[in-house]
Amino acid sequence: MSSLVRVKEKAQVTLPGKIRRKLGINCGDYLEVTIKNYGIVLTPKIFIDKEVTLSEEGKKKIEEALKDIKENRIEPA
Repeated sequence: MSSLVRVKEKAQVTLPGKIRRKLGINCGDYLEVTIKNYGIVLTPKIFIDKEVTLSEEGKKKIEEALKDIKENRIEPA
């Protein structure tokens, strides 16, 4: 899936709704921006507050969820 977007003032671009919905990207989400093979790659990112204390079971579930995300085994909500 691809779309053509225009760079606006202050180098802003709008992600097309169809792509945002497919990837589950919402207002306020973070995207990592990297350069790859002369192109731009935007990768959705999740941040976890370090002050949260989790049980061992909670830590295991977070690790499993992050692994699922990295291996593209999730569907957007």
